[in-house]
Amino acid sequence: MASFTREYLKNNIFTVSAYITILNGILNLCEAKIKGEVGEVKKSSAGHVYFSLKDKKDNSVLSCVIWNYDYRICGIELEDGLEIIASGIPDIYPQNGRISFKVKTIELVGEGELKKAYDKLKKKLEDEGIFNEERKRDIPFFPQKIGIITSRYGAVINDFLSNIGHYGFEIKMIDSRVEGQEAVKDLLSAIKTMAKQNLDVLVIMRGGGSLESFMAFNNEVLIREIIRFPAPIIAALGHDKDIPLLSLAADKMVSTPTAAAMLLNANWERAESKLSEQQTYLLNYFENIIIKKNTSLNTSFFKISNYFHESINSYEKKELGTINTIMNLIENRFQHFKKELDLGNRIIAQNDPKRNLKLGYCIPRIGNKIVRTVKNIKKGDSCEIEYCDGKALSEIQKITKT
Repeated sequence: MASFTREYLKNNIFTVSAYITILNGILNLCEAKIKGEVGEVKKSSAGHVYFSLKDKKDNSVLSCVIWNYDYRICGIELEDGLEIIASGIPDIYPQNGRISFKVKTIELVGEGELKKAYDKLKKKLEDEGIFNEERKRDIPFFPQKIGIITSRYGAVINDFLSNIGHYGFEIKMIDSRVEGQEAVKDLLSAIKTMAKQNLDVLVIMRGGGSLESFMAFNNEVLIREIIRFPAPIIAALGHDKDIPLLSLAADKMVSTPTAAAMLLNANWERAESKLSEQQTYLLNYFENIIIKKNTSLNTSFFKISNYFHESINSYEKKELGTINTIMNLIENRFQHFKKELDLGNRIIAQNDPKRNLKLGYCIPRIGNKIVRTVKNIKKGDSCEIEYCDGKALSEIQKITKT
């Protein structure tokens, strides 16, 4: 390829414009990160910033430009003497033949400068009330639609998915860079996409690291984007020493993906436990009713029986009508208590989960959890179906929503 290019260039005559286009095509392959000292900072009316990068060792100079959008996203204010790492590609400007380094991202050099920028932005956001608790939104009591922004590689997403409960959650994930300044654009794009998904909550996650590796999460543009997000945000960002500013601005801050999963599980687990308690309470309640009614019926029958025998011994010579009166009294008392017993039995029967099974209904379960809606199943799931006289194992082949 290189020899072909050399032959092509040697054996053809080009216009100036065509030759510069060829050179820029080659220069596009020279993307690099360059460290140097900032100088000659000038900002155009359109917001683009022109500056130079100087090598401290031999004073070599490279002309640079960063366009307005990229400059605003980087969150760093360029000034003379600041040492930075600029990422970009070289480019020849056709109108004057000058080569410039077109910068895409800027990073500060040195832990001291990073800490200085961190503290400066933290104070600015604190003064605006961005970190105030009264500004933050509550996480929904029973969240279902959950958005996840993190890198799909590594242990973070696996830890989260391993700990999230089976409560019918609808999880949507966007893979994003989460390391260094280059991650800002990925994160902004992911957040804007998630804003259109009608979520109950958004979780932004990554593992721990140094202040340098967390540059993206200490970015003002990104922080202002999350506080405008239509749903509450959980920041599950591990850290070494300084808490990421995005975590401080989020509606809820936890330090690990496992903690985020447990937070989302919490109310569902409490509700499940409460439901189990209520089921036990109802069964005990109706069982006690039956016991009391049976006891009352037996006591009444015994009393009436004694009364009957006493009446016969005392009044055996009286008219037959008296005996009939006593027998009617026994029958009425017996029927009264029989009705109360029947009522108790009907209440229990109506609340028996197996009643519906005998009517032809069935109970589907996936992973020991009852399936109440097709939203909680997907094609290929193994589904256990309980009937009145047994269980069957089935596989979901087709889902039709009504």
